Amino acid sequence: MRRLLVLCALLAAPSLLLAPALGPGQALLPADLLVQFEPWRSHVGNPPLAFWDALLWDGVAQYYPWRLFAAESLRTGHIPLWNPYQFCGTPFLANGQSAVLYPLGLLFLALPVARGFAVSAWLHLVLTGWFGYLFLRRIGLRPVGALCGALAWQTSSFFVAWLHLPTVLCTAAWLPLVLLFCERSLTSGQARYALAAGGALTLSYLGGHPQIFLFVSLLTAAYLIASVGRAFRRPPAVRLVALLKTGTITAVFALALSAAQLLPTLDLLRITHRTFIPGPESYRAFLSRALPTPLLANLLLPHPLGHPALGTYLGPENYAEYCCYIGIVALALALWGAFAWRTWHARLFAVTALLAVLVAVGTPLNWPLYHWLPGMSGAGGPARIILLAVFSLAMLAGAGADALSPRAPGRAGPLAGPVIAFALVGAIAAVWWQTAGAGIGRAAPAVGSALSGEMVRAALLLVGAVVMVASIRRAALRQVAQAGLLVIIAADLLLAAQRHGHIVPQSWVYSAEADPGPISGRVLGNAADWPLSGFPRAVLPPNAATVYHLRDAFGYDSLYLAQYRDFASLIQGGDPSPPSNGNLLLARLGPSYGWDALSLAGVDTVLSLIPVRGLQLERAAAFDRYRNPYARSRAWITESAVFVESRQEAVRAMVRLGALEDCLIVTGPYQSAEKLPPGPRPTARVRDLSPNELVVELPQGGGGYLFLADSHAPGWRAYAGDHELPIRIAGVAFRAVAPPRETRSVLFRYEPASFRVGLFITLTTLTTVTLAASLAGMAGRMRR
Repeated sequence: MRRLLVLCALLAAPSLLLAPALGPGQALLPADLLVQFEPWRSHVGNPPLAFWDALLWDGVAQYYPWRLFAAESLRTGHIPLWNPYQFCGTPFLANGQSAVLYPLGLLFLALPVARGFAVSAWLHLVLTGWFGYLFLRRIGLRPVGALCGALAWQTSSFFVAWLHLPTVLCTAAWLPLVLLFCERSLTSGQARYALAAGGALTLSYLGGHPQIFLFVSLLTAAYLIASVGRAFRRPPAVRLVALLKTGTITAVFALALSAAQLLPTLDLLRITHRTFIPGPESYRAFLSRALPTPLLANLLLPHPLGHPALGTYLGPENYAEYCCYIGIVALALALWGAFAWRTWHARLFAVTALLAVLVAVGTPLNWPLYHWLPGMSGAGGPARIILLAVFSLAMLAGAGADALSPRAPGRAGPLAGPVIAFALVGAIAAVWWQTAGAGIGRAAPAVGSALSGEMVRAALLLVGAVVMVASIRRAALRQVAQAGLLVIIAADLLLAAQRHGHIVPQSWVYSAEADPGPISGRVLGNAADWPLSGFPRAVLPPNAATVYHLRDAFGYDSLYLAQYRDFASLIQGGDPSPPSNGNLLLARLGPSYGWDALSLAGVDTVLSLIPVRGLQLERAAAFDRYRNPYARSRAWITESAVFVESRQEAVRAMVRLGALEDCLIVTGPYQSAEKLPPGPRPTARVRDLSPNELVVELPQGGGGYLFLADSHAPGWRAYAGDHELPIRIAGVAFRAVAPPRETRSVLFRYEPASFRVGLFITLTTLTTVTLAASLAGMAGRMRR
């Protein structure tokens, strides 16, 4: 009965938070930003007022197209290893953010994709709250204390601010479960719990956010190491053996189980546009994105520098990057718990919270992490490690609530409570003085007024919490007071979460009526500008073409091929990314535009908000549609080729020679080709079979060099019947083969060895563990 009540409590907060999004016809997606762009703006009519948020934009510009593409591919029985709709084709599964192999991603198969985002967020919030409760119970807290900590973690403003980027929640949600199984393995010595910890760690990795997974792994390692000094009634050598056993089994099992995702990702990292070279300059750039010290005020108040959804946020970069509010009441309980909870867990979480804050604000503690911790140099900045402070403080808040019981062991001294209360009041007063009282409030009255309201609310919540704490001492009021404390903690965070969720009608999410097709070749949406703040001026922004099954020459991805970026620079005539985001490839039409390269990529349609010279205007409306009369077909045959030794030489040759008619610039040593038969040049037609496979039909036979305007990556193979043809890189980024004259079709198939090997390791590991568990169960039943 008690567990049922706890589960109801953990269901309540996410349900209240997401209730509007879970209703029929609604979606938890920032499509109110999408409808500010063409072609959707014209179909909505008068779009609602919205404020640009570059981070939330990813929810509708990246995650929706990717989840839709993955769901459509899986429904047809194909694992989407390749995305043919962005960057003239790009690896898909290998980018972990695609989360193709994440088991809970099956929600997007079972539900309409737009609806799946709200259901997924609700489910993960419930799960992580339940995991947090079980973990706190396992390490000795009573139900009320464990529930307080779980609520503070489950509904923290960190999760609320990142709700629209599902990979953050899908990755972080498993942290308490990993620690729970590590704890059980350490205390029981049973390998099955270490295997379970490895399984939970794998789920965290497959959730799709490598940076958050790095922090989850870091805290898991710290937890295991800290356990060596715990107060077990066992010799230190025995504890060390238990640590090594748990750590080894957990790590090896997680690596083996995630191999199907891990190996393709490592394979992709070698050839992407993002290269991380630790050094003085890159380290300074890394620290430049640290959490500004004044924004630590977010520990005390949810919006000390304004609210992003109201357009009043005045802080640097983005609100979500620096969000760490767990509630003022939960923070007070966390400070109390650090005093009162006299166990190694308390010391670990107190030290973790302190170190996470010091790393987040850019102290020299970052130097060893940046240079020695694999993956940290590619994290972009240290601010998001504040997640570990949020988790640790939430766990301490549970301990503080537990210590309020008169029967709690190890209670803090009589001065602890007054000291904590005085410190919080003083800190809030300092925030008010620096912002609403003496600084920002004068320059931005709306922010100052809202901040004053939040301070009043914080004071009322603290007063209510004090009344509940005082009532807990009385046996007759204890249960009511404990319930009241839980309500205050949840209310604090739910009030802070107001207006953060972008909940829109599903009809706004890439309306079918706004489909810019039909387009026979490739499409390019022109971006007049893409500023760091304020709405960009663009039509059909990157990745939107994926939703409509159109092939875009550009795109938006955290990992795309470095050679394709070089090709895009030929189209753009310079850096193809805006200063605000190197992961974007944008068309910004100008005098230096490379029409030859654009035509080589098969771009026959350009959509633009501004006039474009050099192309034929097909339709003038809210946005203009232009036709490129020089666009080449997607596949064609030629006898003429220039061979160069490197990609850099290929780029220089393209700049010098342009996309010469019937001449390929091929990277690598010379390869001969059979002469073409006399008469008209043979034709080539492309027929797509799946995301990973296509056929180029050659009705008049082969000979010469067959060029395919699809980007090349290791893993693509070409076959003429039973004979494999070597693929060469042509035009800096595309594919070329030399088919024999008798060839009537060439099959291109994407089958990277890293995925095949990884899938074999994953399936073998699953089969072995399942078989071992079955045999162990049978042996146990026979003994009984």
